[in-house]
Amino acid sequence: MTATSTHTTLLYDGDRHYATEAGGFLRAGLDQGHRGLVMAPASRVEAIRAELGSDADEVTVIDDAVAYGPQWNVYRMLLDFVTAAPGVRSCVIAEQSLAARTPVEIVDYRRLESAASLVFAEQPVDLLCPYDARLPGHLVDIALAAHDGVCEDGAVTPNARFQDPMAVLADLAAVSQPPAYAATLDCSQHAGVALVRGLVRTRGADLGLDRGVLDDLELAVTEVVTNAQLHGSPPVLVHVYDEDETWVWHVQDRGGMPVHPLAGLLPPDEPAEHGYGLWLARQLVAAVDVGRDDTGTHVRLHVRKPA
Repeated sequence: MTATSTHTTLLYDGDRHYATEAGGFLRAGLDQGHRGLVMAPASRVEAIRAELGSDADEVTVIDDAVAYGPQWNVYRMLLDFVTAAPGVRSCVIAEQSLAARTPVEIVDYRRLESAASLVFAEQPVDLLCPYDARLPGHLVDIALAAHDGVCEDGAVTPNARFQDPMAVLADLAAVSQPPAYAATLDCSQHAGVALVRGLVRTRGADLGLDRGVLDDLELAVTEVVTNAQLHGSPPVLVHVYDEDETWVWHVQDRGGMPVHPLAGLLPPDEPAEHGYGLWLARQLVAAVDVGRDDTGTHVRLHVRKPA
């Protein structure tokens, strides 16, 4: 049995098409003794259950609000599921409702989809990502750019529009400079961590952010600032500003080392003193951008502003 993964998409046209293709994908895997996992909206789960009948009891289900809340949580759930049964192949359906995502979350989702082919390449998993063919064109473009195969009529055909994942990730790593109106805090010294934590609390309360959101943001900012202090070069600056529908905490240092496009997408393989900061931050906030240019290393943490 090969451990090499597959990462395909399904462009479905209506409920019947979805149920037939997604259900057939899972049934084929179950018939071969594979484990099944569905991470999808409730309406899609019900369609699959109806198609599978009694076989549906063999499939683990996670609602998309949990699996993609925040979006990078889906990587952790997929990794946990696959590693829970060493040596057993998994067939996985992963789909979220994209309609309510902010523009920056869509950019991060494009990053997530393209990276999946790389970070799970050696895992024994067949991953199917369905997209409603009636979605806006820029979302269908994500599907066709991120998957090297398209599922149709129970078979997978090569996708001519597939883009090299590393090239996509490099493109998405372009640095956005903080705007002139950003509030900036120098966190180069160790005491800067306490200062920035206090600023998160004060400003977050003024915005009316939920306590749980503030707790997560405080931890994410702490991890990224600490990482910059330990492994970057001063000055370590934190810029705070609004961008569209999100509140941005932008950590910048003068670090000279290149940032690998896959940095922080999975936890380190072995216990380590560092390497968890970006991974943890991705589990805590709405979106994370990482890049480097001649002004240094930039990590942008995005939190949705209250409606």
